[in-house]
Order: sequence, then structure tokens, then C-alpha cells
Amino acid sequence: MIKGKAKMEFGSGDIRMTGALSNGVGALCCITQEPHEIGEKVPVEDEWDPVQAEVILTFSKADSIDALIAELQDVKAMMDGSYPFEKGRTREKDLDFDAFMYRP
Repeated sequence: MIKGKAKMEFGSGDIRMTGALSNGVGALCCITQEPHEIGEKVPVEDEWDPVQAEVILTFSKADSIDALIAELQDVKAMMDGSYPFEKGRTREKDLDFDAFMYRP
């Protein structure tokens, strides 16, 4: 069930992702931090309060995580130009995500 639309922008180095587990349900949570280079080891507070985190995805079955990883790998391949587009389909260069997210 999708309750609403939201957009997180990864690549600015200010989103920290962390996993969590509660009553058999896995979750991907995010908190914001000071911007840094992607992959840079940045000191973070080890004792941040869980109420600071936003739950962005929950998983009731581990297989659904594998499906998400596969989709993310496809997105990465599209971005680096190695995705094998089907015959007749091309890379969408003019897709406006903001128009999609905020259309009436």
C-alpha cells in the first residue's frame, strides 16, 4: 500500500541509511547528517534516538529485499549505460520526476 508520495535525493551525502528489525519486520530507516563525500567515513553519533529516523521501507519477507536489490541494480545499470534496453525501447532522457511526483 502506498500512502503518499515522497522523494529522497541520494548523492548529496547527507542521508544516513540504517537497518532495523521489530517483531519480525525489517525496515530501512534514514536520518539526515552533515553533507559529505559519498563513501567518506564521517563520524556520527552512535547514540542517536530512534525517533530521529524516518522509516522509508518495511519488509515482511526477506525475498522482497532481494527484489528491491535487483531493481536498484537495474537503475544503476541504466545510469552507467550498461542496461540492456529491449528492442524499441530507449533511455528516457527527458523524464521529469518532479512533474510525476507533484502532478494533480
